[in-house]
Amino acid sequence: MSNFDQRLQAGWRVWSEDDPSDCDTPTRSDPRWLRELDQIAGTGPKKTRSVPIKLLTRLLLSAHRCNSAWLDDFADDVVVIDADLHEVLLAFEKFQQESTGQDGPNLTPRVAA
Repeated sequence: MSNFDQRLQAGWRVWSEDDPSDCDTPTRSDPRWLRELDQIAGTGPKKTRSVPIKLLTRLLLSAHRCNSAWLDDFADDVVVIDADLHEVLLAFEKFQQESTGQDGPNLTPRVAA
């Protein structure tokens, strides 16, 4: 241990290529380490947020208008909505298709296999 190391607070060390140590390696019992591994593996709990639809639609429309690349990154993500809103959206989709004669996005729920 160098003189400089002796002046540091207890448990602190200066990293050096000559003295590789595993002091920065998380232990198996570290909860954050386990949560991060679970997230990477897809086995951890999903992080969710509740957002008013008014805010969500405004931001999504703005991102669509700007042709934001991140919007494509999340294009296949599933969003959970209330059943009432889903029924209204289905009715609106049908009305749009009838009035324009075009097929729009299909809002019928997909069942996971």
